Amino acid sequence: MLNFTSPITESHTYNNFSMKEKTPVAKINLRGDLENKDFVSKAGKILGMILPKEAFSTSTKEKITCMWLGPNEWLLVSNDTVTKESNDYELEQILFNDISKTDLGSVTNVSDHYTIFNLAGSNIFEILSKGCPFDFNSKNFGDNKVVQTILNHVDVTIHRKTNENVDLYVRRSFADHLWAWIKDSARFI
Repeated sequence: MLNFTSPITESHTYNNFSMKEKTPVAKINLRGDLENKDFVSKAGKILGMILPKEAFSTSTKEKITCMWLGPNEWLLVSNDTVTKESNDYELEQILFNDISKTDLGSVTNVSDHYTIFNLAGSNIFEILSKGCPFDFNSKNFGDNKVVQTILNHVDVTIHRKTNENVDLYVRRSFADHLWAWIKDSARFI
């Protein structure tokens, strides 16, 4: 178990825009071949959902969201916070035993690798557009969609839940830098 200190200890609100760190949340990276019926079947049965197969797509159940990151990669995220005392998750163990140990794919706990910024408000994409080349007005990027991109020279994953509610995933080592940039950019909207 990693015993980390949260990089962000504050929340902010500016002109109908708010930002806060969403922690602690379980995050599991899943990799496998969609052409392998055993992998697809086993993952679907464990998760209780079909893995997203197209760019930008997600699948959601009550306790977990599955985000497409690439043709053979998904990020599984708990929809609720988890206890900070442990980063041992039952889902991770089940997936590891049934997927990794059987050589169908790989399962990696990335909970301590990423932090999540929850952004809310009507001007989220105006702020993000200041430092991001992605076209947030793209018809492919509607509600409950995900994209990996660059924001102010930092790799991020953006999960658009709705037009006014976004989770932004950033590597913990860049969290302070990106937090300060978003906070600064929000003041001028």
